[in-house]
Amino acid sequence: MIKINRYLLSTFLTFATFASANNIKMVETVATFENIRPANMAISKNGRMFVTGHPIVNSTKKVIEVSAIGTKNVYPNVKYSDSTNGYDSIIKATIGITVDSKENLWILDMGAKQFVVWNIKENKLNKIIKIPENVLTKTSFLQDFALDEKRNRVIIADMTQGDLKSAPIPAFVVINTLSGKASRIAQSHPSMMPDFEGGFALNPIAIDPTFEWVYYGALNGKKVFRVPARNFDNEKKLIKNIEEYAPKSYSDGIKVDKNQNVYITDIEKQAIGVSNKDGYKIIATLPKGQSWPDGVEIKDGYVYGVINQLNRTPALNNGKDDTQGSFLIVKTPLIK
Repeated sequence: MIKINRYLLSTFLTFATFASANNIKMVETVATFENIRPANMAISKNGRMFVTGHPIVNSTKKVIEVSAIGTKNVYPNVKYSDSTNGYDSIIKATIGITVDSKENLWILDMGAKQFVVWNIKENKLNKIIKIPENVLTKTSFLQDFALDEKRNRVIIADMTQGDLKSAPIPAFVVINTLSGKASRIAQSHPSMMPDFEGGFALNPIAIDPTFEWVYYGALNGKKVFRVPARNFDNEKKLIKNIEEYAPKSYSDGIKVDKNQNVYITDIEKQAIGVSNKDGYKIIATLPKGQSWPDGVEIKDGYVYGVINQLNRTPALNNGKDDTQGSFLIVKTPLIK
């Protein structure tokens, strides 16, 4: 990891000079976190904001809701999302989260290998979907996912490398949200693999708002790929129809707008960028001293990002904690 961090630092210093010279704007800070390291985020259609606590630092707060005035409360309740003082919460460890069109909060519990689906409108459990062991590996790392509401399907990007050091054997884990039937497909496809040995594989994944295309890439990969969402029920057809879509930076999260612009959390240049058929460009930089934009969301003309300094955690920094200051949620306008 030291080699990766030195590369990121060198790249960032070069880009910082470029950004200043070309007047690339800075993101706007929406919320700050002092004692919780956020992972991913989701925003409901009426603007409720939910954030997961990152398991890389064994966060005791699994999911929190951030109010309009900035208060942060465990969600949905202590029983499900708070393991303070060793309490065995129902949700064990989570990163991936989204809200569907029916106001259900989907929480991917990578610790207990399940989805907890909570109705935020009525504040009650909708259902729990177990992820079968036979579609996982010993090093499965279930963090990002795409929810295909049109086909009652969820597609998890299993990066593997759950120990942060093993060789990647990534795959899509596809689950029927009605029957619970699951499959593991396209394992170790070239589009999922990192650009260099020791890098991280398939990670960011997103589906466009019309549920027609699934976009994805490796965390340490320089390309965005996409495949028709309808093909996830047939592995051979899926593999045949994977196509390269656009260049990108190394990134931990992506989200797609109605115009098929893929917004990127750029962990090389500490910025928010956008990939499309015209190429890749930075649209906003992070505040000075901040690093590792992670989860991303789109809402009301803005792209939001979680900033959590993962590269400064002991797990990714040779055992040393170099965390500095607060963690953030930021936003910047979508491109026209």
